[in-house]
Amino acid sequence: MRLVAVGLVLFSWSASAQAPCVSPEHRHLDYWVGEWDLVWNAGPDSLGRGTNSITMSHGGCVIEERFEDVSGFVGHSLSMFDARSGQWRQTWVDNQGSYLLFTGQAREDGTLELRTAPFVNRGGVTQINRMIWQDVSDDALTWRWQQSLNEGETWSDAWVIEYTRRD
Repeated sequence: MRLVAVGLVLFSWSASAQAPCVSPEHRHLDYWVGEWDLVWNAGPDSLGRGTNSITMSHGGCVIEERFEDVSGFVGHSLSMFDARSGQWRQTWVDNQGSYLLFTGQAREDGTLELRTAPFVNRGGVTQINRMIWQDVSDDALTWRWQQSLNEGETWSDAWVIEYTRRD
């Protein structure tokens, strides 16, 4: 085993260790990897359009997202399964100054659900946001951004994106 001090943090690893990200839980978001065309309802008689490029990096441990819509909104996320906590974690940043942290796990029906921590919104109400990947097939899926104003008892869609895999 090799120990390396970086600043005040001590990291250790073994060159002979098995690949750390091979469990079924680590592979839960593999279906998302690929090049996608996106469409969503952007208002009355208006469709939003964009693209999402999802890649795997760091030895298959990290899912990297690069989102862009036709209006110039650009975002980037890093997602990974944290075996110690048994949860997925995602960090999102974008060109609007957003920085969001999500945690969650696969539900019994197989969909992945990631949530923000509760926060007080601009209206002074405690809110939770969540993302859900559902209706997954080889060449399509539905992604939902939802919000709850009652501690997760009920949810409403704020943004629903239909993904179609590019050929």
